[in-house]
Amino acid sequence: MRPKMAGNNSFMTGLLALLDNDKFMKDVTSKPCWGKEQVNVKYYLNLVEKILNQAMAIVDDVAKNTQPKGDQCQSKSSTSLSLETSIPLSSTINELCYQITCKARSNDVHQTMASLFNMLSSFSWDAKAVLTLLALSVYYAEYWRLAQIEESDDLLSLTAMLKGSRAIGKSSNAERIKAFMALNNLIKVTLEFTKCAVEFMNYSKDFGEFSASIDISARFYYIIVIVLGCSVQFSGLISVSNEFLGKDLWTFSDRVTTKYESFKKEVENLREKHTEQISYEKIKQLSKHCTDIVELMAALFCTKNDFSTVYQCSKRTAVKVEKFKDKIVMLLISDLNLSDEDRDTLTGIYSESTFQSSNYKIMWVPIVEEHNEAMQKKFLDKRSEMRWYTSNSIVSKPAAKFIQKKWQFRQQTKVVVLNQQGKVVNMDAMAMIRLWGQKAFPFTESKGRELWNRQGINWFKLAVNNMIFPDVEQSFEREELIFLYGSAEDSQTVQKIEKYLSEIKGYLGPYKALNISTKKEKFLTRLESCLSSKMQASSDVYDSLTQELLELYTSYKQCGGFAVIAKGSSVVVSTRLMDFETVLSQHQKWVTQAQAFEAAFEKYYNEDVKKPHCHRFYIPNVGNKPECIKCAKCSRYMKTAVAFECCHGDQPMPSFGAPQILERLDWSSPVPELREPLPVPQIGKTLAAAPMRETPVAI
Repeated sequence: MRPKMAGNNSFMTGLLALLDNDKFMKDVTSKPCWGKEQVNVKYYLNLVEKILNQAMAIVDDVAKNTQPKGDQCQSKSSTSLSLETSIPLSSTINELCYQITCKARSNDVHQTMASLFNMLSSFSWDAKAVLTLLALSVYYAEYWRLAQIEESDDLLSLTAMLKGSRAIGKSSNAERIKAFMALNNLIKVTLEFTKCAVEFMNYSKDFGEFSASIDISARFYYIIVIVLGCSVQFSGLISVSNEFLGKDLWTFSDRVTTKYESFKKEVENLREKHTEQISYEKIKQLSKHCTDIVELMAALFCTKNDFSTVYQCSKRTAVKVEKFKDKIVMLLISDLNLSDEDRDTLTGIYSESTFQSSNYKIMWVPIVEEHNEAMQKKFLDKRSEMRWYTSNSIVSKPAAKFIQKKWQFRQQTKVVVLNQQGKVVNMDAMAMIRLWGQKAFPFTESKGRELWNRQGINWFKLAVNNMIFPDVEQSFEREELIFLYGSAEDSQTVQKIEKYLSEIKGYLGPYKALNISTKKEKFLTRLESCLSSKMQASSDVYDSLTQELLELYTSYKQCGGFAVIAKGSSVVVSTRLMDFETVLSQHQKWVTQAQAFEAAFEKYYNEDVKKPHCHRFYIPNVGNKPECIKCAKCSRYMKTAVAFECCHGDQPMPSFGAPQILERLDWSSPVPELREPLPVPQIGKTLAAAPMRETPVAI
């Protein structure tokens, strides 16, 4: 006769403790396998699922008192695997069944676990868990299959009684039936837990960084503990003894469910990443071999639910993606904070009759980090302001990943121009569109070079216009004196400059003082557009026009601010804000009625304040950046660094060398001859919570 199960309560208490005993778990999982036996885990997991699904269906029938007829049983049995050949490791599975039943009843928890893990020492962790669960499924299914025929078979009923177990198939005890159902549900959870863990193993090799944060061996350890708990509970429930009736079952089940739900979310995250990776690879391969713009547009912007459609904003309806057949498509890529200025500029171009009659189309590509209802609503509101095309919803993560990697999108609004074959003819036309509008048509890189090579091109008129400073273009025409200045951080120096200008206004004549402080973002966007477009046209940083743009940009980003004196649109002096303030503070020494103010300022600045120094550039992540630059003054190769700056630009960049902005620092050769840069260890990396953009710095 079977021994009493009086020890089950303390055994279950011990198992509950093991679920949270990190030390014991780490001791067990840290022991290496002395010989990894090759196991087809997928095959055995398939066996487990087929066996348990049929066994759990029987439990459901018993609980509802609707036992299946013989033909139904036969139907279920017909779904089993072919048993013409023997199943590998069957002896191991039988031994495991003995370990989790008979031995579990005679030993304490730690002895049972030690014996179990010793037996499984030659298997990988996924195999350990699946084989143990298979042993439980054999034990569980055997009893429930017999339960179907116990009622009509006196011999089976008699042998069951002699073995100390009751006829479970005809139990009328409501409490016992409730416990059977609870255990059945727990075993379902255990099966799903195991499937999740095996799935995680299959995905993890492709997502090493993400999966490394999850100790998968600990999850398989939990599964084995859970399987042992299920076995002990079932042994107690089928025992003739009434001393044990599902005690600790619901507590154990709740703890298991909590662990499973937590892990399930991690696996769902990994599954989503895996699906996204497959889609991303398909898009990447298609882009390489694409010969039709429609193919690429469909892959990027049409989901399975879209039925190959995109959204036409002007008509407020979905249209077939074939609308783009044989068209040149301008992809307006941005987040949901597309500026009104950029939208209005493109709307103006879109409304032009020459654009409407051309084979060009504009498609807004909205990209966000988080996909949720709030973002979807903001997207719908934004697209209602537009007249061209967009996607039916926020761009999918695989498409966004492709756009970010292939077309270097980093939150800054850009326009990628694709020809009829889906090939890029301009990686970023947004800069030239901001500067020249419809005059930039057909928005190709060659058109950008043509615009910059025009005779009499003036960067000051491009960077400073009526859109930022109303009526400034009239000052250009009247050739008035213009002061342009600003700082992201030094408001005191700005106040001093305005005080000095007020003191000497009698020497100035008509003038316009333009402080960028209140229009900083608009001005910097336009200045960066000038740099982007110019460096796209030519990567020669020593071109005189590029030099002037870089000096102004560097003064603002690295030197506390900038100041420009211009006569009309002709720049006389461009310098650092602090040098400008220094010259103005000493105006008693040089300002006179006999000489034009700008000429006197320039003379004093060049002779008394300006100091010779090697070139120092701050280059935004735009255009064709040179890989290395030689200083025109000393002929040495400059050192370079990579900084990360918030896209919204509200915070000033610290001066070069502040460790919080540096990710990598490469020291280049101090001699004129070209040599390979020497690698230097990473010296610091802190990213702000706001979206960041990479900003190369050359000094």
